[in-house]
Amino acid sequence: MTKAPFHYYWSETLSQRNPGRMCPERPERLQVISPDHLRAAIPDLHHRTFVAKPASILELIHTPAYIRNVQQAGASSRRFLDNGDTAATTDIFEQALLSASAGCVAIDAIKAGETNRAFCAVRPPGHHANTMRAMGFCIFNNVAIAARYAQEFLGVKRVLILDWDNDPGNGTQEIFWEDPSVYTLSFHQSDLFPAAGGTEHYGAGAGEGFNKNAPFDPGTTEANYMMGFEKILSMVCDRFSPELLIIAAGFDAHNNDPQSKMALDESSFAKMTTLAIDITSTVTSGRTLSILEGGYNLGALQASVTAHCKAMMTPASSHPTLINHETVTH
Repeated sequence: MTKAPFHYYWSETLSQRNPGRMCPERPERLQVISPDHLRAAIPDLHHRTFVAKPASILELIHTPAYIRNVQQAGASSRRFLDNGDTAATTDIFEQALLSASAGCVAIDAIKAGETNRAFCAVRPPGHHANTMRAMGFCIFNNVAIAARYAQEFLGVKRVLILDWDNDPGNGTQEIFWEDPSVYTLSFHQSDLFPAAGGTEHYGAGAGEGFNKNAPFDPGTTEANYMMGFEKILSMVCDRFSPELLIIAAGFDAHNNDPQSKMALDESSFAKMTTLAIDITSTVTSGRTLSILEGGYNLGALQASVTAHCKAMMTPASSHPTLINHETVTH
C-alpha cells in the first residue's frame, strides 16, 4: 500500500478559468473531474484543496522577463500570449501560478509523509511552455517546476518526467535539454503539434541521452503501444534509477478525443499507470506525482482520470502479467 492516502488536488478557482468559448481548453475540463464527480466511482477519494505558492517558484524554471510578461498580459489589451492558442485573460497570472503551485504542494505532502502518490487536476496545462515562451494553452511548465521544486525541497537528485500526452512535451524537453538530473521521456502520436518529438532529439551536452521521444504512428494498436511503453520505460528506469516519478498526464490519446488517431481508451491509461508505478517503485519507493495536461473530450477525460486515479490508489504489483506479449504484432 501507499504510505498514506492518495491525494487528489482540485481547485474550484481553476475550474472557472475561461479562455473563451472557442478554446478547447475550457472550464468544463475540470468541472467534469471535480471530486464530487469522481467520488461516484471512487468513494474514498482523498480530495485536497490548495492555494498559490509564492511567485518565486516560477523562477525555478522561467526567466524573470517572461514572468513579468505574463503578469503584464492580464492588465493589457493583448488577447494571446502566443500565436493564437494561449489566451491572455485578466486573471492569467494568478490562474497560471495556482496551476503551477499544485505540484509543489503535493511535493510538500510527500516530504511530510502525508502521501506517496498524488494527482493534480489543474489547468492551464504546462508541457509545451519553455523557460520564456507560452505555447499550446500552456503558460508555466507545471511538471518542470514540480521537478525542480522536488530537487530543492524534497532532496531528490534524479527525477523522471514521463509524458504520455498525445502531443510531444516539447517545452519540458527544451528546459532539461542539457540537464542529466531530469530525464524527459515522451510517448506521443507521431504526426501532431509541435514538430519536436522525433527520435533524433535526445538532449545535448551533459544532458545528451537523458531525453527520449517515443512517437507512435497513428492507428497503433493498444497492444503495440503497451509493449513499446513497457520496454522503453523499463530501459529508462534501469539506466536512470529515478528517485521520483512525475507523470505529465495528458488523456488526449483516448480514441474518442478529437485530435487522437490512437487506439487507446480509459483502461489503457489504467494499465500505463500501473506499469509506470510498478516499473519505477523499486527505485522511487513508490513516490509518484501526476499532473494533468491535455484531454478534450469531456466524457473520455472523466473516464480516463477516474481510471488513472484508481490505478494510482492500487498497491504496486508484478507488472509483466498486464500484457500478453504473445498477442503483440511487430
